[in-house]
Amino acid sequence: MAIVPLEKVTIVGPAGSKPAVLDDLQSLGCIHLIRLQPDRGQMPEVIPNEAREALQYLQASPIRRRPARKTEGYDRGRLIRQVLRIRRVREALRQEADELRQAIDDLEPWGEFRLPDEGGVGGLPLFFYMIPRRETPQIPADVTFEVVRRDPRFDYVVAVGKPLPEHRGWSPMTLDPRPLSELRDRLLAVEEQYENLDWRRVALTRWIERLQTDLDRADDQTAKLDAARRTWADEHLFAVRGWAPKAERPRLESVAAARDLALRIESPRAEDRPPTLLENPPAIASAEPCVTFYRTPSYHAWDPTPIVYLSFSLFFGMIISDAGYGLLLLGLVGIGGIRFADTPRRRRWRHLMLTIAVAVFVYGVLVGSYFGFSPPPGSWPDALRITFDGRPMMARQNDMMLLTVAIGVGHLVLANVISAWRQRHTARSLGHLGWAAILGGGFAFGLGRYWASERLAMAGTVAAIVGGVSVFLFSSTRPLFTKNKKEHLMRLVDGLMQCGNLSKAFGDVLSYLRLFALGLASFQLAVTFNGLAADAVGRGGLGVLLGGLIFIAGHGVNLILGLMGGVVHGLRLNCIEFFNWSLTEEGYSFQPFRKKAGT
Repeated sequence: MAIVPLEKVTIVGPAGSKPAVLDDLQSLGCIHLIRLQPDRGQMPEVIPNEAREALQYLQASPIRRRPARKTEGYDRGRLIRQVLRIRRVREALRQEADELRQAIDDLEPWGEFRLPDEGGVGGLPLFFYMIPRRETPQIPADVTFEVVRRDPRFDYVVAVGKPLPEHRGWSPMTLDPRPLSELRDRLLAVEEQYENLDWRRVALTRWIERLQTDLDRADDQTAKLDAARRTWADEHLFAVRGWAPKAERPRLESVAAARDLALRIESPRAEDRPPTLLENPPAIASAEPCVTFYRTPSYHAWDPTPIVYLSFSLFFGMIISDAGYGLLLLGLVGIGGIRFADTPRRRRWRHLMLTIAVAVFVYGVLVGSYFGFSPPPGSWPDALRITFDGRPMMARQNDMMLLTVAIGVGHLVLANVISAWRQRHTARSLGHLGWAAILGGGFAFGLGRYWASERLAMAGTVAAIVGGVSVFLFSSTRPLFTKNKKEHLMRLVDGLMQCGNLSKAFGDVLSYLRLFALGLASFQLAVTFNGLAADAVGRGGLGVLLGGLIFIAGHGVNLILGLMGGVVHGLRLNCIEFFNWSLTEEGYSFQPFRKKAGT
């Protein structure tokens, strides 16, 4: 659970062995190449982008055939043209079908008819209107018209020779000149063509793996060409440089010995900026995308993945706040885990989803909410929920706010303690401990006032004062022991500049109140939907069906909102509030030079 230690690797050999060495390094897949020559512009295209578009289109097919075992009949160029033509024609047919359906909807009230070739009757043009029934008597007497159909709201009027006056808001409709039967026949033909193209697309899905292999090989070739442009070379020698994990040294030494190459391995220096390679157990590794989503830790920093894994799941549980939703998520994860656990990446995501579902269920049990219903008094679910003075947590809003603030303070104190440990060999560690004391002391002071505890308030005041002094004296990066008076003066100025972070600390702590607000909103929405469903069921008859629909749809919407809030606000609290106090340097990801084909 740390950032993988890297070493700088330099390989030098005869120019003639360069292609073979690059192929060996690509097969190893353990080195992040460093550019030794300036960028020479855009890479040449090994395979057209249309191939990727065709592959994506085939992969999006809801129905797939089994992969072809033999390659007879496979022609990549022809396949790409066929797939892209199918996509283009399908899009055109879908657009035409939408236009036909709209034309049919517009024409149906008028019935089956065909306009004369001249566009009118006896040389007189026709105008079609849909007019509110109460306005039909207001049509001027000098207009020849006929009401061809009526519905409860509108009259369908055909005016002959001259339009109705536009100042009354009557605008003529533009109808398709084809009769209704012809439009319906054309729609059936378009839908049939669309369906035939669907099945042709399904038939071509048997080549997905073959096309994917071609693309992987093309990507490997492109990567190898780019690697060649990153190396230094003349007519006699070439040199390759990159970063590699320490554990890969034996494999690199084996390649160097086999090719009779010069190999130099160095530890990173202080001025170096190696890439960051995170290494965590499979379960915790599922939170790595949550870490790198906003900021990749610097190589010289630390790996926050385990903490983000736990805190992200906890925040998710507090935002959804319902054991019923947790059980539903557990079921979905179980079904999805059986169906979609075919790759290591998907299995890693399943671990995170399972932890989130468990957190939602456990927190929902503690607050006593099951699809918005409270457990019956005296039942075992009622015994499991936490109460304050006999009242459930959700009913004690002040206590819930204190809980979320306490979680926020603890989260930020942990961030500063970690920063202090990372800089334990410098005086700045005392500055980070000072911020931890300010945050903890301020919370203790407020808690003491809320509980009317003078001792707690006094202890919090002392801790905050001591922390403030530490921040003032030890937040500067300037040398602590020096005879230069200017440096000492600037250290004090740097300490004063930290006063601006007081408002930042206060705002960051209050930002955790969103956990309480979103959890309360989720609970209240569930209760509201339950009340609406109960009212509908109480009316009997169709009300029972309506009540069931309200219950299912309402809780579905509430769960979706909770999931969206959990992702957005869970990431925010970790990637902004927490990282701003613990990760000050940003790095870049380790990108191994390796083959995709056959992996």
